[in-house]
Amino acid sequence: MKKRMSMARRKMSHVIDELYTALFLMGGKEVALRIVKEEDGLRLLIRGDFAPDHQKHAEGLKELLCPAVRNPALVGAYWELAGRDQYTSDSELALVGQMLDGAEITVGEGQVEMSLYLAF
Repeated sequence: MKKRMSMARRKMSHVIDELYTALFLMGGKEVALRIVKEEDGLRLLIRGDFAPDHQKHAEGLKELLCPAVRNPALVGAYWELAGRDQYTSDSELALVGQMLDGAEITVGEGQVEMSLYLAF
């Protein structure tokens, strides 16, 4: 259990990095993050804004983080290989979507709210 909890914390750190970077690249001025330790995992609550001309990109973010099929084998093999360059790419956000065990995302006009879950 301790090893799984440690891995979940490492993955959550990667998720946080990718998402706040993506929101700032979409012209966001403020991102609020809250992490809640639940019985079987970690929940990340995000509220952020983005520039109006990035509405389609924000809606695409929802699609990347809520894939129709999650592939745990892919995550196990590749999540650490997602480099730490200064620009977030759609492929890395898609990888984040694969890492998550659950995601609820609401995209409004210039605002996004997310509830993301990683199990231990």
